[in-house]
Amino acid sequence: MAEIDGDWFHRQLDERGQSLRALARHLGKDASAVSRTFSGRRRMTMEEAGAIAAFLGVAVTEVMHHAGIAGHGGAPGEGAGATILLSATIGEDGALGALCAPQPLPQPVLDRARLALAGRRERPIAAAQVRARAGALSMWDDTVLLFAPAEGIEPGAIGALSICGLPDGRQLLARLDRARKTGEASLVLPDGGIADVVLMTAAPVLLVLP
Repeated sequence: MAEIDGDWFHRQLDERGQSLRALARHLGKDASAVSRTFSGRRRMTMEEAGAIAAFLGVAVTEVMHHAGIAGHGGAPGEGAGATILLSATIGEDGALGALCAPQPLPQPVLDRARLALAGRRERPIAAAQVRARAGALSMWDDTVLLFAPAEGIEPGAIGALSICGLPDGRQLLARLDRARKTGEASLVLPDGGIADVVLMTAAPVLLVLP
């Protein structure tokens, strides 16, 4: 049985005036299959998580979290004590892309993460690996970044390197320079450029593991 927060998904649909049937059409699946997923009788795939995130206009890590496939292997609330899964990559432009199959971090890396984060977080932790052979992030190629998927803009993200979620479901690694209560924000991108955007979520990077 998948550990999924079905109520959250139904609530997201209701808030957007969308139906389960409309989501099923977007996914190219039967509505009964989507219903079984939200009730925990069918496990959501990473491909479906990405498509649902785009349909709802939320970050894919947020969908993964509520679907029980966010970057951890234990129950929600186990935080850094749980198995942290590598669930996304970060490209040369700082954009996150979900992996089709999340992978456990190597044990030495996991041990370092647990030691560094011990007692700091109760929420599940996600991991993303930088894969950039060129550009500003090339010096961080193969580096693993840890963060706790957020449902809003966390105060700790202001002025910090953060995983920033946009209304279309995209996520970017950027420094959050400022953010207003309306969601308007200014990001400093990896190449030094400035982007004025509307933010849905922002989670500070908790740990960088070379």
